Amino acid sequence: MNLEITIRDARLEDAEAIDTILRAVGWYERINKETSAHTQAQVVQRLTQCQHEGTHTILVAELPDGTVAGYSAVHWFPALSRGIDGYVSELFVHPSIADRGIGTLLLDSIKEQAARKGCARLILMNRRDRESYRRGFYASHGWEELREGAFFTLTLLESKSA
Repeated sequence: MNLEITIRDARLEDAEAIDTILRAVGWYERINKETSAHTQAQVVQRLTQCQHEGTHTILVAELPDGTVAGYSAVHWFPALSRGIDGYVSELFVHPSIADRGIGTLLLDSIKEQAARKGCARLILMNRRDRESYRRGFYASHGWEELREGAFFTLTLLESKSA
């Protein structure tokens, strides 16, 4: 299916669509347990913060009818030895419209923005149990898996459900 997709900066009014995508993907147990109103409020808060700080890029993929079908979030930060790095923390497409090139368009837009910023490297974490990993989505776009590396996490604050 050949869709006319618009990639644009996320707006506050996209919070409901982002909530819908997160729930449809179903990966986050915390989000699945909280109300949509709570999740949407959190998305608005974070979008507002990102817009003011200028250290993040949040993009959405919009269908011709105005439906937001996917989104991505990138954090830009200095790497003292090399310049700017970009960390792709989220790239999700609604499962009902997956496999139609929307993720690729979002990823290409991220790469274009990174090039404009003079970014030295883009990084991300993709869990091996994710469909995108099993299908080799990132590898098919030139990303290299660092097999010798390890990704660690330390939870400092649990989000409260509403």
